[in-house]
Amino acid sequence: MAVNALTGQPILEFGDQGKVDLRKGLDTERQDFLIVANAPGVIFKDKIIIGMRLSEGLDAAPGHIRAYNVKTGEREWIFHTIPHEGEEGYETWDAEHVQKIGGANNWAGMVVDQDREMVFVPTGSATYDFWGGYRKGDNLYANSLVALNANTGERIWHFQAVHHDVWDRDFPANPNLIRIQKDGKWMDAVAQISKQGMTYVFDRETGEPIWPIEEIPVPQSTLPGEETAATQPMPTLPEPFMKMRFEQQDILNLKPEWEEDIKNQLENVLFGDTWAPPSAEHGIILFPGMDGGGEWGGASFDPGSQTLYVNANQIPWLIEMTPNAEFENVGQSIYSTYCGNCHGLERKGNPPSIPSLLGVEEKYSADSLHQLLRKGRGAMPAFDHISEENRKVLVNYLLNQKPEDGDKKEMESKDAPLAPRYFMNGYKRLRTKEGLYGSNPPWGLLTAIDMNTGKKKWQITLGEIDSLSAQGFEPTGTENYGGPVATAGGLLFIAATKDEKIRAFDKETGDLLWEAKLPASGHATPAVYEKGGKQFLVIACGGGKGTKSGDSYVAFSLPD
Repeated sequence: MAVNALTGQPILEFGDQGKVDLRKGLDTERQDFLIVANAPGVIFKDKIIIGMRLSEGLDAAPGHIRAYNVKTGEREWIFHTIPHEGEEGYETWDAEHVQKIGGANNWAGMVVDQDREMVFVPTGSATYDFWGGYRKGDNLYANSLVALNANTGERIWHFQAVHHDVWDRDFPANPNLIRIQKDGKWMDAVAQISKQGMTYVFDRETGEPIWPIEEIPVPQSTLPGEETAATQPMPTLPEPFMKMRFEQQDILNLKPEWEEDIKNQLENVLFGDTWAPPSAEHGIILFPGMDGGGEWGGASFDPGSQTLYVNANQIPWLIEMTPNAEFENVGQSIYSTYCGNCHGLERKGNPPSIPSLLGVEEKYSADSLHQLLRKGRGAMPAFDHISEENRKVLVNYLLNQKPEDGDKKEMESKDAPLAPRYFMNGYKRLRTKEGLYGSNPPWGLLTAIDMNTGKKKWQITLGEIDSLSAQGFEPTGTENYGGPVATAGGLLFIAATKDEKIRAFDKETGDLLWEAKLPASGHATPAVYEKGGKQFLVIACGGGKGTKSGDSYVAFSLPD
């Protein structure tokens, strides 16, 4: 949308009466997509370059990158992150199905080098995230950092961090433009953090890695129809900003009963390898987890000391795969496609962040559930892109009503959407009955990396759980969402943690200098600015992620 910044009135000359529909202009026949613009895009000259958040299922839109004229709303260029026939990278897909595959999108933000007229775009996974039988090959440009000509959208270079992703290893944050010294010479580079707990660093102009990146052999999938990549790239430097494996000695052992609980849950679960693929025979532990490692808060770079600061989650997640049987009615199939990833195929959810859907018929009528699906709520997106007929069938299924005539599934229709052969049974952190994570702490980390050498300068635990501290345990760290910001005055500010605090650290040593309680968790990156010769620090306290919600902005400053 385009609005007058002084009056808030729409600028009707922009697009269609002041708006551009992002479901259109994707160079595909379909337009009934779930699309959410949860990153604001970047401005280059008279263009806004934008990505989008998409469905995680096989109904997803292709995640192409587009540039629009900021005055007219006209699309000026598009880069196909899932290449069309005849374009470079098309050979890395299954030609039979590639036109129905979505994802490979930029949801986390991008960055522009204005002088070089380049835009650096990190992309996410292609769908379906956890079973890729319809997308045989490496799947360019999914899970890639792509450098584009900001004027034309033409690819300059790319690097793919995960070949044929089956772990939901999206690049979770915008990259950082950095200037460092290497072998006695100054050079301009771009650094990209990852959910994998690694940082990938490249020469901005050429895409050459600053330090070698090696292709290592990885375990292969045994899921029928799946063909995973033989190798995956691992950077030799910078050093990882968290542990890279969850092993026997990492099982939570703060109390014997917690250790026993986790060991029981791991009886038929494979763990110990970062690249273990999902399996129908047993569960796997994904570590780093689906929320990282690094996450959407991103990293902060201090140009004075050439130091990169990044916070991380260090907790294990559980992936379990379930065969997609020939369902008796389409309701279960629709539920699995749109709802199963989050709420699980058994509808148990992952409280408190993802509610259970068991007993939903006691809370909603058919009409109110229709409204919820159409409009969404909180972290749940609106599903107004689903046809009215399919929403009706889904509501019947959720309310445990008898399928109506016509609800039988027709899976073999040539024009029907693809259905994965296996589903992932819900997003699940490995936890005890009390809700504690299944690994030994720390569960939250803050790390400083010297980008001249790639070596860690310091690493500290980030966050505290008061109930555990009261029992005499050292601060364990918490899950954290939102990034740090380094200042020229020697401070590093970060909120992010689930303990509802904001903190200041000495950016050279990692020593804690100050902390303050917030009205809700500050799951955001602080803003630092100057007004009238005075410095201010502001944090958005939105809460969520299993903590209470909030709607406050809190500002801090030194006394006059």
